[in-house]
Amino acid sequence: MKNQLKKLLTLTLIVIMLTSMTAGTVAASAASPINLRIDGELLTPDVPAFVDNGRTLVPMRFIAEVLGADVDWNSTSRQATFETAMYTVVFTIDSNRYTVNGASKTLDVPAQIVEGRTMVPLRAFSEAIGAAVDFVASSNTATVDYFTKMTGTLKLSGSTTVQPIAQAAADYLISKNSGLSITVAGGGSGAGRNDALAGTVNIGMISSALSEQHIADGLISHTIANDGIALIVHPGNSVSNLTDEQAQKIFAGEISNWSDVGGSSAPIILHTRETGSGTLDALSSLLMKGEAVADRATPHASSTLIKQAVAREANAIGFDSIGFVDSTVKKVNLGGREANTANVLNKSYLLGRELYVCTNGEVTDAMTARFIDFLRSEYCQENIVEKEGYIQLNRD
Repeated sequence: MKNQLKKLLTLTLIVIMLTSMTAGTVAASAASPINLRIDGELLTPDVPAFVDNGRTLVPMRFIAEVLGADVDWNSTSRQATFETAMYTVVFTIDSNRYTVNGASKTLDVPAQIVEGRTMVPLRAFSEAIGAAVDFVASSNTATVDYFTKMTGTLKLSGSTTVQPIAQAAADYLISKNSGLSITVAGGGSGAGRNDALAGTVNIGMISSALSEQHIADGLISHTIANDGIALIVHPGNSVSNLTDEQAQKIFAGEISNWSDVGGSSAPIILHTRETGSGTLDALSSLLMKGEAVADRATPHASSTLIKQAVAREANAIGFDSIGFVDSTVKKVNLGGREANTANVLNKSYLLGRELYVCTNGEVTDAMTARFIDFLRSEYCQENIVEKEGYIQLNRD
């Protein structure tokens, strides 16, 4: 009896030890950091990726911003929506079902909340949007390739305001993808809309919102940056501020001498953009209140040309994207507000606007979608949009 009791006690101790060792191994595995590499870059999310039942879970919002997607959270339904240019992926917390463009699919491991972040299975949403995903066990690294797996030909045309962003993005992606060709042409927002509708380009670049007619025609826009339209004069002009009303009357031709707004006695030389320009459309909508720019204003076919014209003429005034303003011209405050990032984002500057690209209908081509997603990605916003002088998307 004593021997049996001794054997039972020994067996129990062994089971306890094995259980403790297993639990310790699981805890250690869960605590082991999962490296996350996206398009070759090693990234560190605020809540680390981890493995649950063989699946790597990552913070959804962090990944979304890297890949240029939008995220929306519905606290009532406990659903997180991940939206790219081509796909809408919806995860429900603690559910083994998710949807891709409305089609229901099954998860091995459900989405869950960890430290206030929605954690989703990396492979599920990566494959849902067409990204290549892998796990390298030797380095404990989960990899996603999205913007580095692009092939084919893309064409863009349109807004000369958006053109520097699109060209820099194209140059970057071409450097990362040997089988990719992208051409970017100007022509103005009108050309971008028309070319997209005609199907001669994959993407139109526009610097003003689509009208109801454009939407009825089938165009769909995608916001890619923020911008402000600056009123510009020659650097030697003493005028540094105009009220909204003064600026409106100047471009309408009702005020024609600088002395009427506190400057020297000299005629005001007006410069404007060509018909079809998105920048002109935005100025007309935001400042002119239905009035047209005076006929005597000289039109220019690009952001660069109007800036150069104002820089040459001591008594000139024009308007341009803040992305083009440099030391050759002087910004004039509008209503006491400078055209800068803070005033555009807090909406205190009258001539703040968004910049867009547009497509003819919903995006169905993967490379077109990825280019648009890249324009909206964290890398492009920080390293292209901002460095080109524009304003990043406000993801709040």
